[in-house]
Amino acid sequence: MALVAAAVVVTAVAAALVWLVAAGPMSSSDRAERAVEQTLRDMTASDSFAEFNSHLCAENRVPQDLVDNITASGEQTGTDLDAMLRESIAGSFPQDLEVTGVEIEGDVATATVESESDESAPEQVRMLNEDGAWKVCEPGVGMGAVPQGDQPG
Repeated sequence: MALVAAAVVVTAVAAALVWLVAAGPMSSSDRAERAVEQTLRDMTASDSFAEFNSHLCAENRVPQDLVDNITASGEQTGTDLDAMLRESIAGSFPQDLEVTGVEIEGDVATATVESESDESAPEQVRMLNEDGAWKVCEPGVGMGAVPQGDQPG
């Protein structure tokens, strides 16, 4: 029995060493690329305007007091703004959105995204690393273009 346990331990150690030599742990650039991809997936899965807004970089994010006012206005009028946002996102982001490349230079990333269901060419999405989290810096992503001069803040 002890011989079997020792064989299992030796096999596990050997497998770990092979993995370290062949694949190695993820590099910091691999982790950053994965974080960029995850941010885009999380953004497309947002269930509320506030959640969607949290994925935007500071230069494009709607100020929290305005988000609160919009939410309160929707509650007063009975308008489900979050449902409208989800519909807008569903119309703007194809379900099969795929990140096909990520280039990172310091705190700036450019993600190349494409979709088989969308006949258009791949698009570039600019992102910034703000306080350790990747944020999307495309004006009006998922909501139609919002002229920068008209944004509050």
